[in-house]
Amino acid sequence: MKLSLNIQQALLAHLAGNAPLTSALGGAHIYDEPPHPSSGVAAGTYLVLGDESVTAWSTQTTDGTDHQITLTLWSATKGYATIKSAMAALYDTLEGHPLILTGGTMVSLNFLSARTSREAKGRLRRADCRFRLLVEHIPA
Repeated sequence: MKLSLNIQQALLAHLAGNAPLTSALGGAHIYDEPPHPSSGVAAGTYLVLGDESVTAWSTQTTDGTDHQITLTLWSATKGYATIKSAMAALYDTLEGHPLILTGGTMVSLNFLSARTSREAKGRLRRADCRFRLLVEHIPA
């Protein structure tokens, strides 16, 4: 739990710095929460950091946590081609690429699952992509 915010910050920086992902999104459309309609953000394709569950992952000699994070892609583009291209770019951005963390060391980052769906009466496409991060805490 204590590194949850650090992981969020590292994820945002890592994702925003990846050219193939931002290209698939049509720009650096990566958010901590969905943009409000009054924000002026044009409906297109974007990524939102979603739900997270954290459990202990420790040994007798190591203090760590297991973070399961959902990253949600949204697209107003008809069909699934755009969102599936963004899913592939997201996978390539994260799978096997270590995050630079403050206060901890990422042991692994792996894809768990993805689910696509139609939302808002079929106007939007959604893809919930789940990843697992194992983090070893650096003693204070």
